[in-house]
This record gives sequence, C-alpha cells and structure tokens, in this order.
Amino acid sequence: MKPLHVFCALGLAACLAAGCENKTTTTGSVPAAPGTAPGTGTVKKLTIKGPTGQSIKQGDSNQVSISVNRDNFNDAVTIRLEDLPKGITCVEDKVVVPAGEKSIKLTLKAAPDAEIGEHDVKIDATAPGIDENVQTFKLNVKDKG
Repeated sequence: MKPLHVFCALGLAACLAAGCENKTTTTGSVPAAPGTAPGTGTVKKLTIKGPTGQSIKQGDSNQVSISVNRDNFNDAVTIRLEDLPKGITCVEDKVVVPAGEKSIKLTLKAAPDAEIGEHDVKIDATAPGIDENVQTFKLNVKDKG
C-alpha cells in the first residue's frame, strides 16, 4: 500500500473509532448579564454517553448506563429511550437526572418473543435551554436458547 493510502486509511479508522464513543454534544446560550453586549453570554453544553453496544436475550432484562456531563448549567436532564425493537420495553418511560447527578441506569426488558437481531436505539436527552440531544447505540437481541 502506498504511504498516502496508509495514512488515509489510518485517518478514516481513527474517525470511525471516535464516532463509536457515542458522545453527543448540544449547546445553547445562557443570556448575557444585563448591560453587557449581545452575544457575550456563556455557552451551555450537555454531553451524554451511552453504551456503544448492548446485548439482551429474549425473556431477560438488563440495564443501560448513561452518563451526563453539564457545562455552565446544573439543571435536571430528562432521558428517554426511543425506537426500541419489537418486544423490548424500557421499564422507565423517562428518567430525570437531578441537578448534580452524573449518571443513571434504565432497565430493558425483553419479551420471550422479542425481535432477534441488531437494532439502533436512540437515547434522547433534554434540559431547559438546551437543544434536544440524541445519540444512537446498537442493541443486539439474542435468542433465549
């Protein structure tokens, strides 16, 4: 392989690996103090991190760990899982991560006839004054046998 091709291949691999960390950042702006110039407010930033992949067997249950990092704000963050495959439910419809807390766990339950295969599941995070923050992880539903 030519050196340039090797370099490009390594760069692509690094980008793909970084994307697999499943970090998503959303920003908003805290208004500037009265009497200051417009656009000089502090930027609020919410970073969530979920699993890169998770497995569950038909008929079983397990937990999904999600961490929350807040910059320049300390409001509660609401988390919910969306696009769960047929036969998979989340025990908690939505969870609020209280101010000051940095992580939560959501419980997944798989029906005995849950749809087998790899599925994309969305983690949806919202907080006051922050745009909706969505990331995806792979959920692999396995045969109970």
